[in-house]
Amino acid sequence: MNNGYNNNGMYYDPRQNPYYQNTTTSLSDFTRKVYGWMFIGLAITFGIALAIVMNPETALSIMFEHIEVYYILAGIELLLVFSLGFFVTKLPPAAALCIFFAYAAVNGLTTAPILLLYELNTVICAFAVTACIFGGMSLYGLVTKRDLSGLRPVLLFGLIGLLIFSIIAIFVNMPMSDLFISLFGIALFIGFTAYDTQKIKKFYHASLGNPDLMKRGAIVSALQLYLDFINLFLYILRLFASRNN
Repeated sequence: MNNGYNNNGMYYDPRQNPYYQNTTTSLSDFTRKVYGWMFIGLAITFGIALAIVMNPETALSIMFEHIEVYYILAGIELLLVFSLGFFVTKLPPAAALCIFFAYAAVNGLTTAPILLLYELNTVICAFAVTACIFGGMSLYGLVTKRDLSGLRPVLLFGLIGLLIFSIIAIFVNMPMSDLFISLFGIALFIGFTAYDTQKIKKFYHASLGNPDLMKRGAIVSALQLYLDFINLFLYILRLFASRNN
């Protein structure tokens, strides 16, 4: 019997799905597709961000002189990611992929001003450290036999706590708050990386026999890992700045 997981981590037989079709897509092929989409998204984001940072007198000056442009881009960014998150099951796979890449492009525009605050060597070092940590935790998520679904409530509560504390820290001067936020954010997204990586297998088994659902699952998984990488990178970059200060 070809068993799998559904999104709640429960076992079920995918052949019971009325949309089941025989498919030759293997788990390794599905995983490669997920990481392929994620890497393309990261390449778009960092390519655009670095191109702007290298020429700050162009688009970057517009965002600084007209701050409303930055807020509009941030709003578009949120609209795209929420559209993909809530409507991915209703969108054609090609449309969902286009939204993902559009989000990566807009995120490159909004990330550029952040990168401008740091020296290029610091950005490169933070990226390298992020890649090593992300790669290690992704490997762990793929090979571990331990069920990481129990981490979900811990990670979600941790994320909410981090957001609340970060907002408070803006208005209240607390010593070492920046260092604490950086370390907690790094730990949080290390956990998210392992958890979201293991979910790749659950998406695969839950969509066996449904090619369209499998394509959408690959895009959702790519988006989740993309967000894990970006957030991990930003918190590591922030940690480097805290140590320098």
